[in-house]
Amino acid sequence: MKYSLSLTFDTDVLANIKAAGQTVAIAKTVGTGTPNVLWLTVDPFQSNTIEWEEDYWIYASTVDVSNGASINKLTEVNPGAATKLTQVNPGPALDGGYYDLNANSIFSPFRKNNSVLSVATGTYAAINNMNYEDYPSLTFGLSQTALVNQTLHERKPISAQTVLAKQSVHMTPFTEVYLWLQSEYKSQTIITEISGTTSVAQFGDSITDIAVKYDPIHGLFGSA
Repeated sequence: MKYSLSLTFDTDVLANIKAAGQTVAIAKTVGTGTPNVLWLTVDPFQSNTIEWEEDYWIYASTVDVSNGASINKLTEVNPGAATKLTQVNPGPALDGGYYDLNANSIFSPFRKNNSVLSVATGTYAAINNMNYEDYPSLTFGLSQTALVNQTLHERKPISAQTVLAKQSVHMTPFTEVYLWLQSEYKSQTIITEISGTTSVAQFGDSITDIAVKYDPIHGLFGSA
């Protein structure tokens, strides 16, 4: 399913945002709680459009889950085949099953939900089978592609979670989108707490297009 988010700003408000060096931060929730990765940062125009589909990739990284850390992906999933990050077009991943990250830093082909690891429909999963001696833990997460003002942002991480060697991770993405203004971080950055006033665009079910406008009095994005 395709989704579209439109953001608009009054001219004087946009000038103030630019003068402050701020961007629009966009994040999504995976699992419970609030987002912990900055998915996209948008240097705004007066009118902006962000488009995406509900396709996800699974990645693994050596970066620690700490505030302000930039995620460098070690390897990614390509459904039905082994892949490394060097492959041109990996993914998207499949839900309702899992991928095995082996000692060669390669994700195995997709395995359906079975007795080894039970995975519900709508949930993405992986097993960290890297050698403990090499990597006691890795960071796993989901990534997603978006089109921002007609510019492609490919497979940007939307979540990050520490997974110890020989353990598994389940990741269930949701469709709501968090928005706020900030100047500190760029996309693909881990944020253990959000330093700003967030607005939430509630996508899902039959809601695929949402238009919002920034309200400088309340510091929020509201219905356009």
